[in-house]
Amino acid sequence: MNPENTNTFQKIYDEESDAIFRFCLTRVSSREQSLDITQDTFMRLWESIVQKKDITNYRAFLFTIARNLIIDWYRKKKNISLDKIMEESDGKFDPIDDSIINNLEIKSEGKYILNKISELGETYQTPLYLKFVDDLSIKEIAEILNISENATSVRINRGLEELRNKIK
Repeated sequence: MNPENTNTFQKIYDEESDAIFRFCLTRVSSREQSLDITQDTFMRLWESIVQKKDITNYRAFLFTIARNLIIDWYRKKKNISLDKIMEESDGKFDPIDDSIINNLEIKSEGKYILNKISELGETYQTPLYLKFVDDLSIKEIAEILNISENATSVRINRGLEELRNKIK
């Protein structure tokens, strides 16, 4: 193992793993699945580092991989009946356990806004989340979504407008 590769990977992992996990958690609402997707994301990063692929923006690269893995997961996900979910959860269904919420220090207002963002269509949901939760730049979001910076700004502005209408 090349120590330079290991150091590069460790630095990126330390800086980005929490953000990638949160991104996954808000999309799949399952802690275990979010951990799996996060792990797969960083495995692909490791493979890219070892193969010496030219990655100019590691953060955008990671979010793009995570986003694609989430899309793949939803495509493969089998339909589960509501009865089965309720049976497995003893009649209680909370997609995010309380310890995660406490650890992330999401206040009730923030949780309310995140829930409202999740009600938006994917066109607006992802750009808003990346901008205001993960604090990514327009350029980084554009790279992740593979659209222009102008289209990214438009989606964020229209998403904010739609979000304001939902909150009223």
